[in-house]
Amino acid sequence: MSRGAGSLIACDDFSGGVLGEDTPISSGRHRRPVGRVRIWLAVLALAYATFTLILRQLPLSNNIALIVAVGSPYVAVVAVLALVLAVLERQVLVSVVAVAIVAVNVAIQVPWYYFGRPAELGADVEIRVLSSNLRKGRADVPRFVALARANADVITLSELTPDWIRRFYATGIQSEFPYSMLVPAPGAGGFGMWSRYPLEVISPLKGGSMIASRVDVPGVRSNPIVASVHIMNALTYYGRAFEEWRQGITAAKERMNALVEVAGSGSVIVVGDFNSTPDMRQFRDLLSNGYRDAVQETGAGFAPTFPSWPVIPPLITIDHLLTRNAAVLSIRTITIAGSDHRSLLATVGVPADKPAS
Repeated sequence: MSRGAGSLIACDDFSGGVLGEDTPISSGRHRRPVGRVRIWLAVLALAYATFTLILRQLPLSNNIALIVAVGSPYVAVVAVLALVLAVLERQVLVSVVAVAIVAVNVAIQVPWYYFGRPAELGADVEIRVLSSNLRKGRADVPRFVALARANADVITLSELTPDWIRRFYATGIQSEFPYSMLVPAPGAGGFGMWSRYPLEVISPLKGGSMIASRVDVPGVRSNPIVASVHIMNALTYYGRAFEEWRQGITAAKERMNALVEVAGSGSVIVVGDFNSTPDMRQFRDLLSNGYRDAVQETGAGFAPTFPSWPVIPPLITIDHLLTRNAAVLSIRTITIAGSDHRSLLATVGVPADKPAS
């Protein structure tokens, strides 16, 4: 009896504990808590990724939508993490959705940053443009001027304060950049432009977020217009900041179109701190009427410009160079000590004057 009972107990323990229908491993009816957490994290990650891709296509209406949209370049990373969690839990449907989101995000981001489509202008004259946000005058002026002397023909600045103008002149900048258009202001409202070539100031454009000059460059078919832009940061503590950002980028589009009328068949170069990323619909709406984004044109790669701090690498791209009737030959970002933005250094080709026959 005892041997039979013992055998029965052993058999019952084997079938229920290892192969029975109540066993979590074989039936999946009673999933481990860690498994449920993984599935929920994967679902939430994919919901966020999907929401981000949707918001990217729509005009932004508030700061929450803006914050979500600017994370678009990192959606693929989130979706890959969701995919790993789904695979660990053998969730086929969730895995398929994750793969699809990765594919969609890659199809959006990679062509923008890496599939360059250069403009064809024929013979051109190269202009080197250096643009920087001075962080309300905290940037290292001597190093910036040394960079400009070696690499630039035209300099555009935002957040130029009256005190920093004196510091620029103390470096002797006027010896190599004798022409300037300076509109200093306390805080973040100032602008500046220095040039090796004569500047013809274009009447200030209403609104105060842009200055522009026609640059007298030798050998070009028509003197190009260079404009420096600085749009309000939507995420500042100021209560109406988002609304002012939205008004500012809408006004920037109107001013850029006005520059097209002034330039005629000539080139237009608009550069500066747009406080907007390519994943914000309102920024992409600027790319009309012949305007093109320099990174998208050259395929220069993903190179965020903000924040440029020693301990935090840049995460988002809010500084841009847009051109019309011009060909961007190269563009890169450069760290300037003291500034919270990386500067832009670009070489732009504008149509050359036709030689006399």
